[in-house]
Amino acid sequence: MSLEKSNSSLQRNELKKFTTARVGLSTSGVSLSTEEVLAFRLAHARAVDAVWVEWNATSIQEKLKSRGAKSTIIESTATSRLQYVQNPLLGCELNGQSIEIVKAIKNENAISIILADGLSPKAVEEQGCELITALLDELRSIGNQINPIFICRNGRVAIGDQLGEITKCKIAIVIIGERPGLTTHQSLGMYITANPSLQSTNADRNCISNIHQEGLSIAQASNECKMLIQKMLKHNLSGYRLNQLPD
Repeated sequence: MSLEKSNSSLQRNELKKFTTARVGLSTSGVSLSTEEVLAFRLAHARAVDAVWVEWNATSIQEKLKSRGAKSTIIESTATSRLQYVQNPLLGCELNGQSIEIVKAIKNENAISIILADGLSPKAVEEQGCELITALLDELRSIGNQINPIFICRNGRVAIGDQLGEITKCKIAIVIIGERPGLTTHQSLGMYITANPSLQSTNADRNCISNIHQEGLSIAQASNECKMLIQKMLKHNLSGYRLNQLPD
């Protein structure tokens, strides 16, 4: 191996200590090496599988129950994963039966937590219960009542707006499987909205994303969420307007 190639290899290895991104890929002639091509194909296959996997909401409910957390299962108007992927708006609305379930839990000034499969049900299955457990521990110190956890099949972030409109909750937290990428297919995101309603937009939310083993830890994410909510309750707002205020 030439000195130039040796130095290049050392630089790649050093860079990879700081990121899981695809940097410094090894080559064979003018093409990527077989190892890199196979790794890419595996990552792509995992990302695709993460989107289409069927989510076992009942299993999630049992896990939460074993951790002392009450929950109820609701569904969006998307009746299948195919509908969910092809028509995103269907994942933003509750179906008729779920609306009646949510109406029965109307609780003003409470905090609502919605656990939705999103675009990576696998991420929610593997980390969702652990994140909710840590989050509940953090939120109990705030003092606001917390509604039973809503487990939403085929839900998107905006499902929290309709749920907030019905329950009149003070804060809605949507924990959702994020769009899988080629670096990780098991990432969670948290979207927090103060005074959620059907008039809420993405600009009214605060997001904590990239929650996975090689990203933001569950402990960090739950603590950051608590601090955000404390600030929201203090100023009675969220989203970009909250970001403009001093800490």
